[in-house]
Amino acid sequence: MTEKKYRLSRRAFLRRGFAAGAACALPVIVPSSVFGEDAPSNRITIGIIGTGGQGISNLKAFLRKPSAQVIAVCDVDYAHREEARKIGRLSADSSYNDFRELLSRRDVDAVVVCTPDQWHVPISIVAAKAGKDIYCEKPLAYNVAEGRMLCDTVKRYERVLQTGSHQRSDNNFRQACELVRNGRIGKLQTIKVEIPENSRPNPLTWKVEPPPAGLDYDLWLGPAQYRPYIQQGCHYNWHFIYDFGGGQLTNWGAHVFDIAQWGNGTDLTGPVEVSGTGEFPKAGLFETPLSYDIEYKYANGVRLLCKTGKAGIQESPVRFEGTEGWIFVSRESFFSQPASIVQSTTGPDEVNLYRSKDHHQNFLDCIRLRTKTAADVETGHRSVTVCHIGGIAVRLGRKLRWDPAGEHFINDTEADKMLTRPMRSPWRL
Repeated sequence: MTEKKYRLSRRAFLRRGFAAGAACALPVIVPSSVFGEDAPSNRITIGIIGTGGQGISNLKAFLRKPSAQVIAVCDVDYAHREEARKIGRLSADSSYNDFRELLSRRDVDAVVVCTPDQWHVPISIVAAKAGKDIYCEKPLAYNVAEGRMLCDTVKRYERVLQTGSHQRSDNNFRQACELVRNGRIGKLQTIKVEIPENSRPNPLTWKVEPPPAGLDYDLWLGPAQYRPYIQQGCHYNWHFIYDFGGGQLTNWGAHVFDIAQWGNGTDLTGPVEVSGTGEFPKAGLFETPLSYDIEYKYANGVRLLCKTGKAGIQESPVRFEGTEGWIFVSRESFFSQPASIVQSTTGPDEVNLYRSKDHHQNFLDCIRLRTKTAADVETGHRSVTVCHIGGIAVRLGRKLRWDPAGEHFINDTEADKMLTRPMRSPWRL
């Protein structure tokens, strides 16, 4: 890759081939021309990788965009990808079991990664090396080390990446953060966030059985350590098993911590200290905590408090408290004390945050302009890092000091080991 800035041309993608693992050799991309408008031949072509619930939601969102064209879908579960293929009105030869086959297509400009968490970074790194722009669902990375590797790769290959933290494109969340950043509540002191309890019942009994026909279970596991197939531990329930996800702390925490970081002005850094407790399941299949009580401290003195809220809460509530008032914002509410604060406007000489009215359209616009998205790779990585270090503190049961510049714990080798993971052969980064 030269240092020259290129615009992406789907006609200029040259492929040399893929190896068995995610570290395979990939070609340099030499894009050529500026995209046109919304004529069919000039639309941004998209492949969807992972077509479960969130994948279908993103598929439908891009199908509604005149400037985009979904031309391929991929999932290791035949039933899921067949549903997506029909929704997208695609031919059978545009439906794939293996993401590497989709990424080898020269006519795919961008991909949407909606897999379980253990696959987010490996697939996104291969996509970046293949010259694809990336919309990757949150949490952006399975662990801190992989998140940093993805940041470095996206920058090296000059790709556009949008993290699926769509609250960055919500007017109320943006306005709340602007008002906080501009001192409307005085000096920010405390941020309080809530995440929901586990949204699926914990199976108390289960059995090991052969994977069902149509599910490529080995590829579903991918880089995760091998474990026998258990029906109740697959698909959405993977969130609550550590080999695949981090429970509601990474699932919903990625949303609320993202807004907390934005309002605190710490998108490019993070806390310096974390401690917390969690209630772990005493029995059953699930491993991640049922509830959390975590406290973070930032170098600027701000405290970030995370607790588990009422069962099923999905509002992503965030409360900013300052010396002269507070602001509460969620997906359904936006108010303050004094009440006049939320009526305040931001002047041109004040802090004006990134404005996006539509997260999916923002991604498409940034592909054309080769600019940063509302939730770019560094932002997404830093937000989920808050989740990860909190989860590590809870699992170890002690206070930890964090170096956000070096992205490691201070004088704690045991905690540092939990910032990465061994990957199952042949997958590697």
